Amino acid sequence: MIVFCYGTTAEAIKLAPVMRRLEQRGVPFQQWVTLQQADTVLDALPGLGVPDPDHVLAVGRGGRPLRGPLDVVAWLGQIGRWALRNRRTLRGRRGQDVVVVHGDTMTSVVGALLARSMRMDSAHVEAGLRSGSWRHPFPEELDRRIVGRLATVHYAPTEVAAGHLAGRDVVMTGGNTVIDAVRDRVRGAVDAGTGERYGVVLLHRFEFLGNGSLVRQTLQTIVAESRSPVVMVVDDLARHSLGTVLPTLPPDRVRVVDKMPHASFTQLIAGADFIVTDSGGVQEEAAMLGVPTLVHRRATERGEGLGANVLLSGWDMGVLREFLGDVDVLRTAPQDDGVSPSQIVVEDLVRRGYGD
Repeated sequence: MIVFCYGTTAEAIKLAPVMRRLEQRGVPFQQWVTLQQADTVLDALPGLGVPDPDHVLAVGRGGRPLRGPLDVVAWLGQIGRWALRNRRTLRGRRGQDVVVVHGDTMTSVVGALLARSMRMDSAHVEAGLRSGSWRHPFPEELDRRIVGRLATVHYAPTEVAAGHLAGRDVVMTGGNTVIDAVRDRVRGAVDAGTGERYGVVLLHRFEFLGNGSLVRQTLQTIVAESRSPVVMVVDDLARHSLGTVLPTLPPDRVRVVDKMPHASFTQLIAGADFIVTDSGGVQEEAAMLGVPTLVHRRATERGEGLGANVLLSGWDMGVLREFLGDVDVLRTAPQDDGVSPSQIVVEDLVRRGYGD
């Protein structure tokens, strides 16, 4: 049995290329979803070309996405009760059954723990990334390190990432599976430009949204320094956290839109003058597309695009102003070396006998 355990749209987007390739080969799999982001995950699946989930372990808190620590406790309680109810019928066999998790979310940790409790192996896609400090980004860096200790198989996107997993069962994938997610849509995205100039802002991490002073300084700088109007993409957590800030943004300079399907988002960023984001996944996509991008974080665990079209701000407003003052200097040609990380993951899962 191969099980994909995920709870956010980003995880679904990055695991979907693996699931589609398994389906094309006739290899069965299951999906266990935690709905950490209860408002978007299920709606995203049809557009990603994957079937409905086999098991819904939890539904956020009261049907809405997680927003704070008490929500997380209630959500974990739902998952624990589900695991107790299903511990006999879903118990697996080590070496034959595997739970596949992705990245650095709380669901990544939950999936690896479920695998251990149900006597299954676990495989970590996008393994080995490290920022150098467990505090940044928090809790994502801590999640990565925990899964790094729990997982049986580690699919590392780069040699640097693999180097952080010395002594473990590591498979090099040559990149993250988001490459395949973008590749499937990039031709239509690039051809869909309207000629309008705009920037894209997506800032959604707990460590950013919880820092009120940083939020205000950042948005004020973007409004004042950007030469183009911006489209600000927000999810439920960002809209809730920025409830008093969003109404103060000038509508002629900032258009706030809800999170959108991945195909639409790829089209949006492919046509942008620039991107300001704290998303590691968007950093990878932007590096592939060549769009000038500022990663607005204290530190990043990813090297994609750095030194080319991607700049790390370190939360320094001077760096943000300099970036916005001349974004075009960072634009590069789209990159695609033809490697399919998803195909490498699929071939390794099949070689190991999972799903037989």
